[in-house]
Amino acid sequence: MASQILSRIDAGTATIVRVTDEDEQRARAIIRQYADKDFSLTDTLSFAVMERLHIPAAFTFDSDFAQFGLQVLQPDDG
Repeated sequence: MASQILSRIDAGTATIVRVTDEDEQRARAIIRQYADKDFSLTDTLSFAVMERLHIPAAFTFDSDFAQFGLQVLQPDDG
């Protein structure tokens, strides 16, 4: 299953964004800055990449993104 998904990604038009060393350092700084939150390293890496690429919103059900101050996009219930 995972290999099929990877093959579809490779054949598609999606842009793969790699995490940089600077992103990792920023993610660690976010964890230290928001010590009162339970942000995961995965979330803070996402935050760092989003900051770098000037992406203000995320399609997610993870409330950590809103707690960090990003706009959270969700599908309409209607």
